[in-house]
Amino acid sequence: MEIYVSQLEGRVPITQLRLEGDFSEQEAIVKVATDIIDAGTEYILIDLTSVPFISSTGLRAIYSIYEKLESQLQDDSQEIHKGIAKGDYKSPHLKLLNPSKNSLKALSIGGFDMFLEIFDDADKAKNSF
Repeated sequence: MEIYVSQLEGRVPITQLRLEGDFSEQEAIVKVATDIIDAGTEYILIDLTSVPFISSTGLRAIYSIYEKLESQLQDDSQEIHKGIAKGDYKSPHLKLLNPSKNSLKALSIGGFDMFLEIFDDADKAKNSF
């Protein structure tokens, strides 16, 4: 899997991680995400347009990035968990773009669509931050 990092201009500065290839590893993307979060990034869009497959390891990587962002940027994780349970919380810091049909199914089965917004339009994704 290849990882490309770029900046998007929106209402807030957004870092886009564009992935290419099967998303079946965790270490490389979590390291890239940790480095950019530690450098001050608060908003990440993961572009899955060129990812035909997400394994359970890829799902764990997405969740690790979500946790890293939320732990650094949110005060009340208890309120977040309540919001997820009620279905009225979506992360304002991490969003996904253009997962394949199979990837979308994996994300849904894993419950990621309960707390992450998933877009099929790049402009809508960018404007959602």
